[in-house]
Amino acid sequence: MRSTSQLATTTLWQIRSENLSFEERVKLTYERCKSVVQHFNLTAEDVLNVTPRYWEFHNDPILVMDFSVGTILTIHYNLCIGTLAMYLDHRPDLKDIVDRLLSFELNGQYCLTELGHGLDVINMETTATLLQSGEFELHTPVAHAAKFMPPTSPSGVPCVSIVHGRLLVRGQDHGPKVFLVNLHDGRNMNEGIISKVLSPRGGARPVKHCLTYFKNVHLPSSALLGSLDRPKNLRTAFFFNISRVISGTLSMGTFGISSMMISSYIAAKYSLRRRVVDSSTGQPREIMSFVTQSTPVLAAIAQTLVLAAFGETSREKYVNAEDLSVKHFIAAIFKTTVMKLTSTTTLTLGMRCGAQGLSEVNQISVLNADMRGATIAEGDILAISIRFAIDVLLGRLSPPPTAYPNSLLHKREQDLLMVLYTKLASFPDHRNTPAERVLLPHCQPLIEAIGLRMAYDAACERNLDSAIVDMFVASAMVADPAWFSEKGKVSREKQIEFEVGAASALLPQLDQLLEMLDVEPYAVAPIVSNQRWDRYVESLETHGDSKL
Repeated sequence: MRSTSQLATTTLWQIRSENLSFEERVKLTYERCKSVVQHFNLTAEDVLNVTPRYWEFHNDPILVMDFSVGTILTIHYNLCIGTLAMYLDHRPDLKDIVDRLLSFELNGQYCLTELGHGLDVINMETTATLLQSGEFELHTPVAHAAKFMPPTSPSGVPCVSIVHGRLLVRGQDHGPKVFLVNLHDGRNMNEGIISKVLSPRGGARPVKHCLTYFKNVHLPSSALLGSLDRPKNLRTAFFFNISRVISGTLSMGTFGISSMMISSYIAAKYSLRRRVVDSSTGQPREIMSFVTQSTPVLAAIAQTLVLAAFGETSREKYVNAEDLSVKHFIAAIFKTTVMKLTSTTTLTLGMRCGAQGLSEVNQISVLNADMRGATIAEGDILAISIRFAIDVLLGRLSPPPTAYPNSLLHKREQDLLMVLYTKLASFPDHRNTPAERVLLPHCQPLIEAIGLRMAYDAACERNLDSAIVDMFVASAMVADPAWFSEKGKVSREKQIEFEVGAASALLPQLDQLLEMLDVEPYAVAPIVSNQRWDRYVESLETHGDSKL
C-alpha cells in the first residue's frame, strides 16, 4: 500500500473541487501541496540525486489526483530546489532559502521560457545588467521576452524563483545566467515585477499560469548563481544551467504512468459494474465480458505495469550515466514513450466509459487534459524526439543494448533505424529542407520504438508475468499494424487473434491486476461502485420534488 493512501482519503483530498470557484480551487491546491510536502519530507540531496525516495514521490498517484499539485510541486522541487542544490556546496548562504523551500514556507518557481522564443530559449532576451555597485538590474526589454507559464502571481505563499537572463557586463553579453529572485510575499508582487494571469487551460486542473515581466528590478550581488565570467562555450554552459530540466523530463513520465493507473482502474471497475441485458438470454451481462471492452482495459493495465518497470530501469540508467547528453537521451526516451501511450490510452478508456467518461468528477477526461500539459512541459516530446533521433542517426548516441535481440519490438526498432540510416545517407547534410522533409516525420516514431523495446526489456528483466508482457506487445502491434504485417510477417488477422488471445488470458487475473495497480484510494470517481454513485447523485443540486 502506498504511503500516501491515508492522506488521499482525508477531507483535504476528498473535497469535490469541480464545485469550487477558480480562486477556491487555487487555494485548495496550495493547501494540498503543503500536505504532500510535509508527508514526504524530502531533502535537497533527494532532489539533486534523484534518489529512490524522490522517485517514490514523483510516482505517487496523489500528484495526479489534483494535477495542479503535481505541476506546482515538480517546479518547486525539481526546478527551483534542484537548481539551488547544485550550488549549495559553494554557496552555504543559500541553505536557509532551501530549508524554507523544503518546508513549503516558500514556494519555488522557475522562469526560463519566454513568450517569443519557446524552445529557442537559448536566445532569450531578458537581461541582467551588472551595476557598478556589484548588484544587478533585471529587465524585460520587449513584451515578447515575458517569462511564459510559471504560476508567479500571489497565491498566499511567499514565492522565490530561479530566473534565467542574459548577463550584461560593461556592455558585453556574457550569455544566459541563473538568478534567484524574490517575486512576492504571498499577497503583493515585489516592486518592478509584474505577473499577468493567463486564461485557464481547457479541461485541465486550474493552475494560475502567468506572463511575468521585470521592470528594472534591482537584485543583490548574491542573486547570481554561478560565475560572472563569460563561458568559453556559451551553449555548453547554458545546458548545464538548465540541466534540472533534464531530470524534469524523466520525472514527467511518471505522471503519465500514474494517470494510466488511475484511469485503467476506474475503467475496469466501471466495466465490471455496468450491465446490459443479453439479447440471447435475457439476463444481465457485465460489459467487461465483451471483448471490445475488456481488450482496451486490459491493454491499458498491461501497458501501465510494463511502463512502471520501464520507469525503474530508466531511473537507474539515468542516475548511473555520467554524461549529461546520455542522461537527457534516457529521459527523452522514457517521457516520449510514456506520454504517447498515456494520451491515447486515457482517451480510449474515457470513451469506453461512455458519456460518464466525459465528466470531470469521473477523473479520466481531466487526467487526459492534464497530461497534454505534461507532454509539453520539461521538453515537448516532438522536439526532444527530433533532437535525439538525429543524434542517434549521426552516431553521436546509441540506444541502450538489448538482452532480447529476437523480440519483435527489437526487430522493429532495428528496421526503423536501418531505413533512416539509408535515407540520411542520400543527403549531403541533414540540415537542409529536403532532408528535413524526409527525416523529421520519422523521429518521434523512432524514439517511441526504442522506448517500447526498452520497456519490454525492463518487464522481462524484472520478471513481469508473461501474460502481461504479451498483452503489452499486442498493444504495440495495434499501434503500428503495417510494420508488423509487412516486416514482422504477422498478418492483420493474426495480430487481432494475438491481441484478443492475450486479453482472454489476462481477464481471469483482473482482480489481481487491479491490486497490482495499488490505486484504489486515489480513484475517487463515482462510477467505480454503486454505493459511491448513489452518494454522488444524492449530493447533486436538485430542483423539484426530490422523492422518487
